[in-house]
Amino acid sequence: MRLNERQQSIYNKLKEILEKGAPIPTVAELGQMFGITQQAMSKNLKALEKAELIVRDPNKRRSIELVEPPPQAVRIPLLGRIAAGQPLEPVESQRYVEVPANQVPRGQVYALEVQGQSMIEDGILNGDIVIIRRQTMAFNGQTVVAVVNDEATLKRYYHEGDRIRLQPANATLSPIYASPEDAFEIRGVVYALYRRFEEANPSGHATEAEQEATD
Repeated sequence: MRLNERQQSIYNKLKEILEKGAPIPTVAELGQMFGITQQAMSKNLKALEKAELIVRDPNKRRSIELVEPPPQAVRIPLLGRIAAGQPLEPVESQRYVEVPANQVPRGQVYALEVQGQSMIEDGILNGDIVIIRRQTMAFNGQTVVAVVNDEATLKRYYHEGDRIRLQPANATLSPIYASPEDAFEIRGVVYALYRRFEEANPSGHATEAEQEATD
């Protein structure tokens, strides 16, 4: 819904008042500020409510609240699927995961779909989407995307003396070790995890969070 000039002015004034922490005005007081009747101001406030910019409690004289706008979404490329001890498997076509902008870290990020059960004790399940912050270093205990001799894996990282331990979060699996002779690199650290819940999809695949590229 598009606001007219007066409605926009009223909204701007309300925003200014509320952001300053000043007392919330009544409808009559707002009308006096703009030189219009209480009835006319009430009509303008209803328009702001219809536009989902404010909410009011009809049982209170001073109950105007601003509605926080939804955070802008950022499209993060889904680069592939990752499973223990396998090369990174690219997706069939370019897809994206939409994430609120305020949940995206600084720097370069990408997404991967998890395959397998190697991290289930950390709550990372088969079919989950992990958001990865691209970096080549990590602290002990962080969950990383690591490549050992061209095989990619998602594991907890530990630097122990002259070797690297990549620890699964699954008591039935053994860690992966990388020695100085191995080709080893970190391709990022897990920043966030997204999962879709749906009765018809008990595997927990987060495909609804993905969006085919339309560019």
